Amino acid sequence: MKIWIAQINTKLWDIEKNTLKIEDTIRKIWNESDVIVFPEMSISGYPLNDLLDDEDMVKKQKEVIYKIRNIVNEVNENLKVILGFIDYNEAEVLPSWEMKKYNAAAVIWKDVQIYHKRLLPNYDVFFEQRYFAPGKEWLTFKIAQDLKWAMTICEDIRDDNYEDKPIQEYKNKDVDVIFNISSSPYANEKIKKRLKLLRKHAENIWSHMVYVNQVWGQDELVFDGWSMVVTPDGCLQHISKRFQEDISIVDTDKKCHDHSYEVVNEDQYRYSNIIEAMKLWLKDYLEKTGIKNVVIWVSGGIDSALSLYILSKVLDPENIHAIYMPTKYNSNESRELSKKLTKNLGVELKVGEIQDIVKSFEKFGEEKLWKKPEWITHENIQARIRWMILMNIANDVKWMVINNSNKTELAMWYGTLYGDLIGWLSLIWDLNKKEIYEMARYINAHKREEIIPAGIIDRKASAELAEGQVDPFDYEKVSDAIEELQFGANVKEVAEKYNLDLEEVKAMRKRIKINEFKIRQAPPVIKLKERSVGIGRLYPIVE
Repeated sequence: MKIWIAQINTKLWDIEKNTLKIEDTIRKIWNESDVIVFPEMSISGYPLNDLLDDEDMVKKQKEVIYKIRNIVNEVNENLKVILGFIDYNEAEVLPSWEMKKYNAAAVIWKDVQIYHKRLLPNYDVFFEQRYFAPGKEWLTFKIAQDLKWAMTICEDIRDDNYEDKPIQEYKNKDVDVIFNISSSPYANEKIKKRLKLLRKHAENIWSHMVYVNQVWGQDELVFDGWSMVVTPDGCLQHISKRFQEDISIVDTDKKCHDHSYEVVNEDQYRYSNIIEAMKLWLKDYLEKTGIKNVVIWVSGGIDSALSLYILSKVLDPENIHAIYMPTKYNSNESRELSKKLTKNLGVELKVGEIQDIVKSFEKFGEEKLWKKPEWITHENIQARIRWMILMNIANDVKWMVINNSNKTELAMWYGTLYGDLIGWLSLIWDLNKKEIYEMARYINAHKREEIIPAGIIDRKASAELAEGQVDPFDYEKVSDAIEELQFGANVKEVAEKYNLDLEEVKAMRKRIKINEFKIRQAPPVIKLKERSVGIGRLYPIVE
């Protein structure tokens, strides 16, 4: 049996463009396979969230199913096409009084068979119970050689913690292949869990598992692809490309050559995968919003260095506008390191002194507000001036400002509201400070040259907002502990695990709680881990 895995990149509600991509794919490969499989909600894109309230668009995208049927019947009457869409029932409503909608899969041949997703995730970044009704029925169908095929969608195979067990119902139905069309976002080390799950089901039901995932960046999520085919004995027969569109064919009748080494060794490629996730997300964000230029504050520090490196892998140098804006507190070392970094990356660095602007703020405070700004207020002025300048430049020429914040420093208060916390998006916010240093070292080792200057990596972290200022933390020691505290870990257990003073850990936890109001006002953050500081983390501001 020959299966085409159509791991494609689509765009939210761009039904015409998505349909054209699906049609072109079918016309190119129809004569070489028995079935072509596209990802979950491939006509509309995923996740739509409240865009699903547009009932006219919901109806429009369903019409595509019957247009695709005509094409399938035209090119090959024996071909079957599986793709995801939104089904609906106008005669029924959800508790919100909106039309009842279903996350659905269409099996398109001479007729159209429809399967409704049964398990609707309602945790982390998923809100499907808000928009969809659950399906109730299983779906099996025949293709060639009287083989029986079955349908599932994404969460349906993750049924361990659900009363409904859709995948288990196929065990007694003698199915030969189970399809799972999916929109599963990337998170570090998630690929191992997917393979383990597919193997479990394949061996338990004794059928092939065909998993087809979408690949694209959308808001705070990046979908990594890595579609897989697993044989009944647990052999990973096929794995699609990571973070790329990939149209590939799998012959399930051939002997399986196991590809699981690519997954087993995922740890070795951890930072490579994170970089590829960032690149895909940024590329899609820019292309789908039409933004062509970015502006970034380069400080001579590790955070802006990593952000600039990622930008340089996606954009041409002339589309990256790096600016260094020193005050009297910024060292010559920071200036020289910023110059060396931008030279290594082929990006022009513009330098603009802002000390006179800082002085004007000091004068205004002293003369008009009866108080000269001091300490944190004075430090925050510098940050706000820099980012006001960046925003003004971006507004003037329609560029996008990149945020350079990281997970550790924000948790510990090291971020200025309406200063260095602003920006269109953040590439590195879901990484802690320790990981950022490790990634910089990885980049240099992988490239076998000093891309990110060693001086940036080796120097003591500092915001350089006051004389002799350095960060008071050993980031190698506390970054992982702070991250665990951000997601509700027990204070005493964290102190014991990382050999930290209990009172110090309590102080960290208090800072995290107080700082929650800043996170609410942060730019979009790409999700890189199972638990992210973005949309999947909902903590109250006031406790």
